[in-house]
Parts: sequence; C-alpha cells; structure tokens
Amino acid sequence: MKPTKNRNGANAADLPDTGRRRFLATSAGLAAASALPFAVPSIARAADAGKVVVRGLGGAYQDVMAAAVHKPFTAATGIEVVVQPATAAQIRAMVQAGRVSIDVVDLTDIAQVALDKIGALAPIDYAKMKFTHPDDIQPIVRKPNYAGSLFFSTVMVYNKDVFKNGAHPKSWAEFWDLKKFPGARTLADQQSGSAEIEFALLADGVPMDKLYPLDIPRALKALSRVKPQITTWWTTGAASAQLLERKDAVLGGLWNGRAQDLIDKGAPLAIEWNEAKRQTQCLSVIKNAPNAANAQKFVDFALQPSVQAEIARHLAYGPTNRAALALLKPEELSRLPSSKEHFAQSFQQDPQWWADNLASVGQQWQSWVLQG
Repeated sequence: MKPTKNRNGANAADLPDTGRRRFLATSAGLAAASALPFAVPSIARAADAGKVVVRGLGGAYQDVMAAAVHKPFTAATGIEVVVQPATAAQIRAMVQAGRVSIDVVDLTDIAQVALDKIGALAPIDYAKMKFTHPDDIQPIVRKPNYAGSLFFSTVMVYNKDVFKNGAHPKSWAEFWDLKKFPGARTLADQQSGSAEIEFALLADGVPMDKLYPLDIPRALKALSRVKPQITTWWTTGAASAQLLERKDAVLGGLWNGRAQDLIDKGAPLAIEWNEAKRQTQCLSVIKNAPNAANAQKFVDFALQPSVQAEIARHLAYGPTNRAALALLKPEELSRLPSSKEHFAQSFQQDPQWWADNLASVGQQWQSWVLQG
C-alpha cells in the first residue's frame, strides 16, 4: 500500500506520543504539579537571575513540561524559562549559521546524535549537578553531551475482542504468524522516523542483544512475509491510533503512549510489552548557548527523581532516573517503559546506528514498500 506523506516529526504530538491528556482537563492539576515539594538545594536566587530558552514541542507534552518542570524550576532558581518551538533542522541551521537562540534542546536521541556529530552540543556538566545524582540515570542514556530524560517504547498492541483470554501474539515471531494469528495489522512507515526493522529481525530469529548492526536486506525479506496483512504503514502516531480505534487493524506496533491513551478512553486494547523497542527523549545544551550556565542547571533540575516521577504520572513515559521509580505507585509503573519488569523485557534502539544509516534505510525502504 502506498504510504502517505508525513510532516517529518514537525508535529510534537507525534514525537514522541503525548500520552495521557486527562491531566490537561483541569487547571487544578497543573497548579498542583507546580507546587510539588521538589528537592531544592541552597542556590542563591540573585545569582541565578536571567533566563533559559528551551526548545518546545507544543501540545499536551508542553503543558505537562511547563507544570512539572518549568514552573518549579523558576520557583527554585529564579530563572525564567522561555519556550521556543523549533525543529531539529532549524536548530542545526542555527548552529551552522552561528546564530544560536536556544539553550536547551529537547529532542529524540537520534536527533541529538545527529547534532552531536556536527559538534553542536556542549558537554553535560554532571560533576556540578545539585538536584540529580548522575549515577541514578540509566547508563545507557547518560552520554557526555546529552542525557536521556524520558523513555518511550514501540509496543505490540492487540484488540482484546479478537484475541481473548491471553490468546494474543506474545512475540514478534508470533505477530508474523499470519495463520495462527490472522487479522489486519499495522506497522510504522519509515516516514514516521524509523521503520520496524528491528521487529522484522526479531521475527526472523535474531536475538534482542544481537540486532545491531541491522541487516536491512534480511529485515525487508522478513517484512515481505507479513506485508499481505499490513492494512497501512502508519506515518504519524495519530494515524496509528485511529487504525486500532476503528478496528481497521487488530494488531499493531504503536508508541506506548498512543496505545495507553486509547486504553484509558475505554478502547478494547491491550499492550504486550515483550520485545518492546525503547527509545529516548533527551536533553542537551547547545554549544555557545546564550544562557549556558542556566541551561546546565535546567538539565540538572529536569533529571531529578521527583520531577521525572511527576511527569510519569501524567504521561506514559518512563523516567530515566532510576530513583524516580520508587516514587511511583504500582499502577503507575505498569504503564511505563522503564519499570523494572518492562525494561527487562525490552531493548534499546541504537540511535548512533540509525543516525548514521537513516538515509540509506530510507532509500531501501521506499523501493521495497512501493513494490507490489
């Protein structure tokens, strides 16, 4: 089926999914989040006068960030947070032109790797952190020039009316079994950010810890086996959710936040967390940022356990700070990619490999997907 055009991630609601929106229903929820007793070391507010400009994503995600991160940060430090929307391409252009107006970049790990590759990012000053203990951050996302702030996952989602009493696929190999588990399916198109190359390789017998470097020809051959039951290769999180909600597909690979939003609204869907693909939203400081010192303090504040736990209460994102997990209830943890149970069942997408091979995969994918 011919894929539809995407906005290449320009809509923040799709990178990553904005998750549970009930938090936005009342201003009381926002006010409560802003007034939480965050850990506040003795930092002189007078010395912190000024601002920090943070790349904004918009939508529900931005509202939660404002309540759980931006307002408490200003209350704790006196530093004003200014949100400036920008795409990864616009940030890259700023850096290359030497006219940087953003201090803190909030982007996916693949985009951060691409910026780091051109020397756009300053080192994260872990040694001077006062709100966050750096060793509490998952090592896999604690990099010299950027740090993971949230985990999100692509998970297998199934319709409980079709697959009853636990009789649903429990691995990607079973997702590929069209005879045992018949029904229309949906998977991501490359235009969503990355096609499900990893899932195809898992279905073909590659172990989770041996996926990279990805064997693209092998993956495309495996995808050809499931292709007859793919009703649509989705390009946006909204499109993926609509397919499952309308029962145009009864099985799919979706961002966990999109799936959770539908489940919260009463859709007869469930998530299979086995072999989920973890991805990361990251924070970085632009090299030669106008407010570099304040930017480092912002990253420090945003990564602390209480802040990350508060975000996780309202978005189906997993904290990267392991100490935050102890602050969440079991029912909250059950929704999150970084709960101990789900983390152990999943694998981390390799952002370096994808940043290095994105163009090549795109060319091969486009040729393959347009075949009959």
